Amino acid sequence: MIGWIIWGSGGNSVDLGAVEHRHCETCERERPFRVILQYRYAHLYWIFSWITEKQYSLLCDICSRGWKLNAEDVEKTLPKHPIPFIRRWGWSFLLGLIIIPFLFALIGSFFK
Repeated sequence: MIGWIIWGSGGNSVDLGAVEHRHCETCERERPFRVILQYRYAHLYWIFSWITEKQYSLLCDICSRGWKLNAEDVEKTLPKHPIPFIRRWGWSFLLGLIIIPFLFALIGSFFK
């Protein structure tokens, strides 16, 4: 019997904190602004996952309106990556599970 492949997708939002005060066009007042990361991911069996979309935004604390930011520029200033390791690199474990048996077979064939 063929097993079920469990796949899906999800998303999350990470608040990276208040970074500055500036004039909000919507509120028409000086407000604190936060950097927010919104990302989407796809997965197989909830372990083997990869990022499909990510967007950094600078948003007003009150009305949640603001601007999109360049991901590369924001990530240069962060002390650590805000997306969990398994969400970003889970696909590499699946790749390893596929490649390692072939490597053992290849190495074993040299010693016959």
